[in-house]
Amino acid sequence: MKFNEVKMRVLVRKDYGACFDFYKDIIGLVPVWGDRNGPYTSFATSIDEAPCFAIFDGRNMAMFDGYTQPVSDIQPDSVVAIIPSENIEEDYNKLKNLGVEFLSEPKTIEEWGMRCTYFRDPEGNLFELNDASTM
Repeated sequence: MKFNEVKMRVLVRKDYGACFDFYKDIIGLVPVWGDRNGPYTSFATSIDEAPCFAIFDGRNMAMFDGYTQPVSDIQPDSVVAIIPSENIEEDYNKLKNLGVEFLSEPKTIEEWGMRCTYFRDPEGNLFELNDASTM
């Protein structure tokens, strides 16, 4: 198992196009496979890089034996995707100016030795923007 090479894939349950636009236009990822219509899109940080993130239409998970669709649209926060930042203030301000709603301003947590803030994508998935020097 290569846990140090974990990639993230978000299961889209509400609006695939809105998620595609968010990751492409707001976060700045480059779609390298797939498009706004889904059901799957791989994203990279640039056209020359390998994919690092993907979105997948959650309805298609039914193709995998044993998978059961959630009964509710309510999504519990059980996983947080952490995005390292070399300049958290700059990244926070850039995303905020592009319309991303943060839970709060970046906060320093002295006892943990980190500075971070949180936001959600259009599906409600929770992301942490984290000062990379503290990770």
